Amino acid sequence: MILTAVWCAVLLPAGLGVLQLLFRRIGGGLRGIIALFGTALTLALVVWLWIAHGSTVTPCGLSPDMLAPFFRVDGIGLLLAALFGTIWLLVVYYSLGYMRGHEHQDDYYGFLLLMLGAMMGFCFSWNVIALYIFWELAGVCTWRLVAHRRSDREVATANRTLLITFSGSVLMLVGFAILFVESGSFDATALAGHAVSPWAAALILVGMVTKSASLPLYIWLPDAHTAAPSPVSALLSGVVAKIGLIAYLRVFVQSHVMLPSWWTWLVGGLGVCGALVAAGVALRENDIKRILGFSTVSQLGYIFLGFAIASGLGVVAGIVYLVAHALAKSGLFLAMGMVEHSTGRRDLRDLGGLMRGMPVTAAAVALLMLSIVGIPPLLGFFGKFYVVVAATGVSLALAVGAIVAAVLTLLYMLRLYRVFIGEPRDGVVGHESWVMTTPMVVLAALTTGLGFWFPAFVKLVERGLGL
Repeated sequence: MILTAVWCAVLLPAGLGVLQLLFRRIGGGLRGIIALFGTALTLALVVWLWIAHGSTVTPCGLSPDMLAPFFRVDGIGLLLAALFGTIWLLVVYYSLGYMRGHEHQDDYYGFLLLMLGAMMGFCFSWNVIALYIFWELAGVCTWRLVAHRRSDREVATANRTLLITFSGSVLMLVGFAILFVESGSFDATALAGHAVSPWAAALILVGMVTKSASLPLYIWLPDAHTAAPSPVSALLSGVVAKIGLIAYLRVFVQSHVMLPSWWTWLVGGLGVCGALVAAGVALRENDIKRILGFSTVSQLGYIFLGFAIASGLGVVAGIVYLVAHALAKSGLFLAMGMVEHSTGRRDLRDLGGLMRGMPVTAAAVALLMLSIVGIPPLLGFFGKFYVVVAATGVSLALAVGAIVAAVLTLLYMLRLYRVFIGEPRDGVVGHESWVMTTPMVVLAALTTGLGFWFPAFVKLVERGLGL
């Protein structure tokens, strides 16, 4: 029954996506309803799995080579699948308003559903070959969605995105091959106590850093955001950019492998340096989507830092902040998408005073920004605070770097919020649509509610990790 539910959560949205791509004569409105239904049903399957399964680890389904279970249902996988399914449902609902009248809705909703199926499979994969298959499927869908409008500039950006991320993926696959030669298994859980060679670990890390847009291989993400429709940007930062982090969690943390002694310094240093560099660039950008894109690069550094520490506190803090960032950054991209959709402008210097016409959006954005900055009692505060606490046990320099990055985050978020305050520029006044406003309000409510519910939420994460 568990295996059937997992396969349904993967194949249902993927199958509906393929059907949308094959049948081109379906109207755009109907395509949106089908996508909404498929996403809701997928989320319902994940919730049923969570209720029926609990937090115990259950191997289910064998890979074709019989080397390892294809899927493994555990508490963290269920948490991530529920998180991503919720964000996906809200993004699809938002798209009903945002994409109205747009061309190529067959490709848009088709690849959106296909990528949801890939993400569901990725959340439950512990076999590294399964991880790689769903990883690449999500990459192909990202490529097509970034180029959705099909202008020369957007197609070039999508091609560059695919080239960079695929190059990292190939190096990661080579690392997986070395890992198999060393350990004799593709199963991440069979690696416990195994000493991973530096070459294998480094090659795998390159792929993870590339996909999760971290220093020094982050250059594709801000450009992809400027080319993609805003709902796609919400998924890129809120969900897809987390793929490398999830793979790191599975392969290097939950597998309990033995890594080189300098590993924490390498990954933690990359995370802190990425947080500082990207935050500095965000302070100088004027395109509101590029500001959020560089912000994503910066905030992912905190999660890498938490996972690199690999202590109980560090990993729990990293997962908490992963959830907080996914909720908040998805909501912020949806909000800025509505600003662009309403005003036709995206340059920070051409925007201001939008709170008058968009009061609900302004309030939701304030909460979401405060979570990213790390203000209590929002969920982002607890994740960021405990990452810094865990870092102090390893290196004061890493902790100080993380704190400086948090200060820079406050500065560029205050700068970005200027779109809602002051006097309107050139008489431009935004307006709200309840279809597009509701998802960001829900995301703001979730990040606020989970902050108040933090003790119970941490216990949930610890139970999922088996702590």
